[in-house]
Amino acid sequence: MIPDELNKRKRRYNAQWKAYSIIKRMRWITLVLGPVAIVWDNVIVPLLIQFGAPEIVTMEDVAQALMSRWIPAEKIEQYWPHLNNVCTALFIVFLLWTMQKKRAAKAAARDVVELEDRMSMGGFGGVP
Repeated sequence: MIPDELNKRKRRYNAQWKAYSIIKRMRWITLVLGPVAIVWDNVIVPLLIQFGAPEIVTMEDVAQALMSRWIPAEKIEQYWPHLNNVCTALFIVFLLWTMQKKRAAKAAARDVVELEDRMSMGGFGGVP
């Protein structure tokens, strides 16, 4: 009975941790495509140009270079602001979701450790 419970708790922990790691990656992707891209394109690049620096490639230019093979530049220019806005909103969602998943993964880890401790105490057929 207890080994089954332990396996169940370990599977729950592994699922929580895997979901947490996926959400963390998505949070970083949306950060780069959302808030960072907006700040880079609209604040940093114009500021650098104002101070006499040569024109620097914007994130929109990078996106056009990477996707120009499949999507025309006009479409990228049309959809880029919307992509930034959606990624910014998703970044906030992933930020909150990451915090929730981290708490859930830690709780699942505590459950596994608690059951392993009880098993090692000898109370549930474990070795004392």
